[in-house]
Amino acid sequence: MNILQTPFYQVDVFSDELFGGNPLAVFLRGEDFKEAQFQQMAREMNLSETTFVLPSSHPDADFDVRIFTPEKELPFAGHPTLGTAFVLRHAGLVPSTQNHVRLNFKVGVIQVDLQEDDKIFMTQPPGKILQTFTNTEEVAQVLGLTANNIDLPVQTASTGFPALLVPINSLRAMQRIVLNLSLLKVLLEEAEVDMIYPFTRQTLDQKSSVHARGFAPFVGIPEDPATGSVAGALGYYLKDKNPKEKNLIIEQGYEMKRPGLIFVSMDGAKIQVGGKTRMVFKASLYLE
Repeated sequence: MNILQTPFYQVDVFSDELFGGNPLAVFLRGEDFKEAQFQQMAREMNLSETTFVLPSSHPDADFDVRIFTPEKELPFAGHPTLGTAFVLRHAGLVPSTQNHVRLNFKVGVIQVDLQEDDKIFMTQPPGKILQTFTNTEEVAQVLGLTANNIDLPVQTASTGFPALLVPINSLRAMQRIVLNLSLLKVLLEEAEVDMIYPFTRQTLDQKSSVHARGFAPFVGIPEDPATGSVAGALGYYLKDKNPKEKNLIIEQGYEMKRPGLIFVSMDGAKIQVGGKTRMVFKASLYLE
């Protein structure tokens, strides 16, 4: 039996402290895997997402990247984009003199900017509002709250990864959320999204703009510590309501004791999402 050692890294994205933010596993030699093994490996790692880097198949990209949750492949996601770019730089596959890398996902090519202050930013696909939900009582029941905890509008929005955005009127209500999974499944199917993303403008840190939580239990993510792709959608949603919105700092993961900070910049139609990343460990997988 031939055993192949293939290297991988684990990083914490949207945090500069160990054990904060959103953990990510990055496999640098995706070509070592058979098709079925991508999903099997993501299930084995059991993180929100695992990425696999492959040689570029697009003339405008430096690398191809595939993203898997424990349950399914995703066309795009935020923290996997930033964490993969960080690992590529750390491993020397992106020269230290190069200030950007272009990654090709199922959704298309995303440029990631590597800044001198150790923050990494990605330019997300154009934002859009998809659906509006007026049944606040039903949405509240899904979250274990009451209708008077919910502000309007409740909408699905996307900058590459659509989610159901639910404005909540207090930090205390955010901390009291307990999901009703049977009702959530029905609501997410109606919304045609995988994640519900409640948020409030009340924050724990006075420097933050938004306190958020993200839940996608039916794709293997009971709660997400930091959701970069939906942070961009939230930025678009808030700018749609108030054109003066330009910069956000989203705190997320605090209820999970994995605090992270997501930075969102909105300049016209251009939406950038970023933050810091912390290296955790490097290891090898023994692959048959």
